[in-house]
Amino acid sequence: MSEKPKLYGADWCPKTSGFRNYLQSEWVDFEFLDIEKDDKAMEEVKAMNGGQVKFPMVVVGDDKMKNPPIEKLRESLKRNKLV
Repeated sequence: MSEKPKLYGADWCPKTSGFRNYLQSEWVDFEFLDIEKDDKAMEEVKAMNGGQVKFPMVVVGDDKMKNPPIEKLRESLKRNKLV
């Protein structure tokens, strides 16, 4: 099995909540990183986006996706044998 997917976002963000709900509904074990409470997570998001703060970000294996369509996320989860 691949490394746990990571969801970078904020508690107040509806899109972040949507991804969290989707991953939970698919029984995917993932790590949620709140960029407003975790300085390292904030720096990782900036590094993935050329110094800009853009979220939600979902990282699955080598796939780094900013606010991906659910179908693209599902394909990445399948490719990484997580669903």
